[in-house]
Amino acid sequence: MTDDIASEDPAEELGNQFGLRCPECGKGDEIDIAATVWVRLCPDGTDIFAAQDGDHEWEDASAAKCCSCGHDGVVSEFSTKGEPR
Repeated sequence: MTDDIASEDPAEELGNQFGLRCPECGKGDEIDIAATVWVRLCPDGTDIFAAQDGDHEWEDASAAKCCSCGHDGVVSEFSTKGEPR
């Protein structure tokens, strides 16, 4: 017997590959996170694509907001397990 339901991709179900969803509305594809990024300083401002290190990072305590319902908090509150990530 084959279980086709169990083969569903969790990232597809949540709308992201980080296991996060809004604790208020349950959406996972409209979460904004305040991340630290490397940027290149340019005459007309900054360029995230020109930076040699294009990495970006966030932590459990980083600010997060659901743009679907407006709920805001920190990343750990958006964990699908209800525990700090």
